[in-house]
Amino acid sequence: MDNEYFSKDEELEEESGSFFKLSFVRISLALMLIVSLIYISGPREYLFFQKTPLYTTFTSLKTPVEKEEVSIPVSVFILREGSFKSSRTDEEINHVLENGFRVFRLANITFEKKNIFDLYVNSENFLSNHSQFLKQIDDDKKQKINIFLTGHLDGKNGVAFTGLNSLAVADYITSRDYRVLAHEIGHILGLGHSNHPSSVMYQGSYGTKLSVTEIATVRKNAKELKGLNLEKINLDDK
Repeated sequence: MDNEYFSKDEELEEESGSFFKLSFVRISLALMLIVSLIYISGPREYLFFQKTPLYTTFTSLKTPVEKEEVSIPVSVFILREGSFKSSRTDEEINHVLENGFRVFRLANITFEKKNIFDLYVNSENFLSNHSQFLKQIDDDKKQKINIFLTGHLDGKNGVAFTGLNSLAVADYITSRDYRVLAHEIGHILGLGHSNHPSSVMYQGSYGTKLSVTEIATVRKNAKELKGLNLEKINLDDK
């Protein structure tokens, strides 16, 4: 009789062990599914991305090129409603602009903030049809380069609409927001991606440098952009 009970106890232990193993596997799979659903949904920017701390700054250690300064007027728009709504404070806005613009001092290019607007318009087509989105904004508010600060960009840190002289930087990103701003401005001024991790045009790094060739390119295009008539910019659908 004792052996019979002993045998049953062993069976119970084996069944209990199997139950816990199966439960652990199920819980693990459930957690993986939950994480996957979070990642592919909108909130991933707030879980895996972060805002740039105000204590991080960029300071150029090199002397600007010995050529005349090129100043480009810009307008800054902060999306304040809709799915792309930004939560940036005035301090955060100034931080990203001042540090991002500073990257181009090496090329002796400066950016004149003509306007900073809180924008309350329908932003649903901001990414899908940016040319139509721009039509909602009065022409007298636009400048040579138009910068948009948004809450998110569907998983992107930033985006440049090169044919429209327009760019955007998200609140929550995987890099430094001012570095992303400089990267997108680089695209507006004719730069492509670089293979050098130290370059501001390298993808997925914290690089902030401009090569001699890149400086020549951005200066040339900055001069052309400064003389561009805004009425010549085509906002029609392509």
